[in-house]
Amino acid sequence: MSAHASTAARIVPSGRRLLFPREHGAWGLVSLPFLAGMLVAGDWATLRMLAAALAVFSIFLLREPLLALWRLRVAASKYGPDAAGATVNGSRQPEQESAKLSLLIYGLGALASGSYLLLSLPLAPLLLLGSGAALLLPILLYFTVRNYQRHPALQIAGVLGLTSSSLLAYLAGRGSWDEPAVWIWLLSAAHGSASVLVVHARLEAILAARKPGPAPTTDRRNAVLGQVGLGVLLAVVIAAGRPWLLVPLLPPMILHCWELWQLRGQGAPRVSLRRVGWTQLTASVAFCLLLVAVLR
Repeated sequence: MSAHASTAARIVPSGRRLLFPREHGAWGLVSLPFLAGMLVAGDWATLRMLAAALAVFSIFLLREPLLALWRLRVAASKYGPDAAGATVNGSRQPEQESAKLSLLIYGLGALASGSYLLLSLPLAPLLLLGSGAALLLPILLYFTVRNYQRHPALQIAGVLGLTSSSLLAYLAGRGSWDEPAVWIWLLSAAHGSASVLVVHARLEAILAARKPGPAPTTDRRNAVLGQVGLGVLLAVVIAAGRPWLLVPLLPPMILHCWELWQLRGQGAPRVSLRRVGWTQLTASVAFCLLLVAVLR
């Protein structure tokens, strides 16, 4: 098989029937805000909340098969249909079938749960959330296929979309939005954006340590700017007369500043990305629990 065909055959890992996101950070960004919105809203042990959870995670999971099929299509247009459809034994790629099966199952889940929510919740906020998802998802897919997913603006846009799961959870629990719903989303998005930027700064330092020459500092600069933005948000929270909302943000902000301090200069300590990811996820869990505690 040609090198082009081999590359296309590895677009989606083989041996799966359903495609799932492999980044535990993305799972945290969608799950923890949903949990916070659900617990703060109350009345969570309902069929409506179950439908909201199914809708959120179905749409979240839809990204994987859509991305896989888009990449296969790009490979087919670039190298020919045989390259994207071939495997080692020359048969059609089973990954394409897995992507189509995943698309069908996740799509049915989104359709069923969305239909139920349309019958049981106010129409206007649901249309607002649905329109946001319909607009953001293809944009993220487009730039991911073209390998621009590391751009800070795109990362923050993705975080805004993922953390909006809190809005649907709160709507399912209360039947409407009020001030706590906005604070949960705003603070979750701010924390998530800052965390993503810090993780990429750490990745930049790890990759730079493996190459000769001066180390790049773009991601580190973006992460520092993210912490500055978080500090501005803290000032806004204080000015709004809600100093208790500082409590959830302080632990992760201290962690982020400590990590960025470690990355200064050329002698940054070597830490595995797996450890970095789990550290950030632990901080996110602490943030979520504190956020629920101050808003309940």
